[in-house]
Amino acid sequence: MEIKKAELLNVREVWANEPRNFTKWLAVNIDFLNEKLDINLNVIQTEKQIGSFNVDIFCEDEQGNSVIIENQLEKTDHTHLGQILTYAVGTTAKTVIWITPEPRVEHVEVFEWLNEITPIDTSWYLFKLEVIKLGDTSVSPLFTKISGPSQEVKNMGNEKKEVAERHHKRVKFWETLLVHLNKETSIYRNVSPTMDNWLNGATGIGGIIHSLIVRQKNSSLQLVIEKSSTETNKKIYDYFYSCKENIEKEFGEKLIWRRMDENKSSRIQFDINECSLDSSTWEIGMPMFVDKFIKWQAALSPHIQHISQQDWK
Repeated sequence: MEIKKAELLNVREVWANEPRNFTKWLAVNIDFLNEKLDINLNVIQTEKQIGSFNVDIFCEDEQGNSVIIENQLEKTDHTHLGQILTYAVGTTAKTVIWITPEPRVEHVEVFEWLNEITPIDTSWYLFKLEVIKLGDTSVSPLFTKISGPSQEVKNMGNEKKEVAERHHKRVKFWETLLVHLNKETSIYRNVSPTMDNWLNGATGIGGIIHSLIVRQKNSSLQLVIEKSSTETNKKIYDYFYSCKENIEKEFGEKLIWRRMDENKSSRIQFDINECSLDSSTWEIGMPMFVDKFIKWQAALSPHIQHISQQDWK
């Protein structure tokens, strides 16, 4: 059997006009495309009117869901992308297919993004169309999937949504907390809400900071000791620890003491289980958080003042 290199033809040599030639051919020969899909399409109408536009091919899948196909016999462009989105909305399509011989990278990325962010029952396919010459008189179309849905992609999209939702919750948490906290102390008055799960406030000493932490299930107060020298950090921590009894007596509760010998920094911590990212905890938890921080500040401030007056080198 003789093996030859496939000869690719310009799609315009086979279908000179997209609506009159290619769209009509594909509507009759939809099985060429069905072989490349995870679904079987039944063509309902060509040039279906959607507002002032016409979708090239309107189909249904096996479950009767709307499917639209947009054909473009040249490089993809923003105009067709806009039309596709319009058609998808106008037909409430569950599957959208864009066929082109030259998919731009930017448009591939858009379809990949759409597959990530849209519901699991919505699919966006981008196919590259090529034509292979078979002998002197025959040709064969080749549909190559450039972008399409997958469970992995949908999972990635769901993970990104969860992260975005968590970031939004954090910003809202800090916005709400700062309203209450700034009425009682000036430490965080120049600090803005962030998407992080921590919010730092100055103590007046470089490398020693107050850090507020919020999590899914609880929140914490931390004094972070993180100067440039590990030895200095441990000396400062040891000073705080030598005052442990007085600090906890002033604060009114036991604290978590974390020297963390394997790390450069050390921490003093107090967990607040009644306040978390869950907004249902805020009515009771937020005032408690503020109250604990004010007591925390009062218990630690004299010792922070003492540290500022010492040479820890």
